[in-house]
Amino acid sequence: MSGAYRLLLLYLLLSLGTSAWSADFTVKEVQIELQDQRYQLSALIDFQLSEQALEALSNGVPLTLEVHLIVEKTWHRFWEPLPYEGYLRYQIRFLALTGLYRVVDLQSGEEQSFVTREAALRALGEIDELVLVAQSELISGEHYQLRLRAGLDIESLPLPLRPLAYLGTGWKLTTGWTRWPLQP
Repeated sequence: MSGAYRLLLLYLLLSLGTSAWSADFTVKEVQIELQDQRYQLSALIDFQLSEQALEALSNGVPLTLEVHLIVEKTWHRFWEPLPYEGYLRYQIRFLALTGLYRVVDLQSGEEQSFVTREAALRALGEIDELVLVAQSELISGEHYQLRLRAGLDIESLPLPLRPLAYLGTGWKLTTGWTRWPLQP
């Protein structure tokens, strides 16, 4: 066995055993308001990255964070169409040459730069007045809910990192599904 192969194997085994005790994605706040006959979402998500993700980020690896949003009836049947389903995708990257963190909205292409990682992660977690669905698209008297999940997109990592991310605990970063009522 070559030395490089042994080193890779050792790193893989060590990364499997490390815990991500400080890593946690949490939905801190959600507000759904009806404005101009449309439901709008404002939310605050706390993105706490694991040591492995922080190390990758500080070494120039771009990380893609994804927020999955679904508006559905509380007792949704799988064949019924959803009033709303969407994804918000953002990429954060450390630019070593400038010492800045760049955040890119992958839908619009809008870019922002931040001096600190904390400021960049805080900005990533702020959803402000996102239009979800028009009130007219919801059936009066039915009960609806918003489901939200935020997580690190492992598939967008560079190919050599993906096996480590799939097998290691420090890469499975997600809020899990959270639910909030939405009344038409």
